[in-house]
Amino acid sequence: MRTCVAVVVLSLISACQPAPACDRLLKPLDKSPDLSGSWFVIAMSSDVCLIPALFNSLFWPSIAVDVTPQATPKIYEAKFKFKINRCCAKDPQPFFFENNTMFDVDSNKAPTGDPDVLLQSGCPDCLVVKMDDSHNLFLLLSKRQNVTAAELAEFESQADCLGWFKPHVLNTDHDYENCNRTDDAALNDMIHQRLKHAFAAPVNCMVEKFLYYPNVAYTWAQQKWNTFW
Repeated sequence: MRTCVAVVVLSLISACQPAPACDRLLKPLDKSPDLSGSWFVIAMSSDVCLIPALFNSLFWPSIAVDVTPQATPKIYEAKFKFKINRCCAKDPQPFFFENNTMFDVDSNKAPTGDPDVLLQSGCPDCLVVKMDDSHNLFLLLSKRQNVTAAELAEFESQADCLGWFKPHVLNTDHDYENCNRTDDAALNDMIHQRLKHAFAAPVNCMVEKFLYYPNVAYTWAQQKWNTFW
């Protein structure tokens, strides 16, 4: 009996391992892309479901970033633009970029911390960024405000290959000029309204997590059954 259980468990683990397609989808970029210009954050995933789920449920933000090279070689400035409930904010951040990796920089403009890695993408004007930090994030950015269903599906497949959760698509309202003044009362009211619906986020996370393993088991059993015929 124990042997049987061990065989089943090992088979399930094997079924979860990345296929050759995953090796391709998770391959880092071969050469450095041109980062300059405006990018729109299309979707995000994480190894912790609640991070993007609650972020999207509470705020449903629009995020864009303008990237400009600096005088120091390999140093860029990323000017992030956020829009939440018609209120806007900007946050410039310098970073170091070389080959297919990005780093934060210290006061001496030297790279520091864990690298963010750019992965392959079939989308010609997209960036797929894997961020390994205290909060692991997986981002899809594009020069366009929207991507095709096929491009989004590829990003979802990449997140699945990582074993991370299904990506959440962000807001597409990228008008950062016509913004309300940041008003605490209005912002608190917006958060209160979204909190009414945010309870569904952790529930959906748990459902997605617990339904994943029965689906894997079913797929494995189906594959084993087909080998007999």
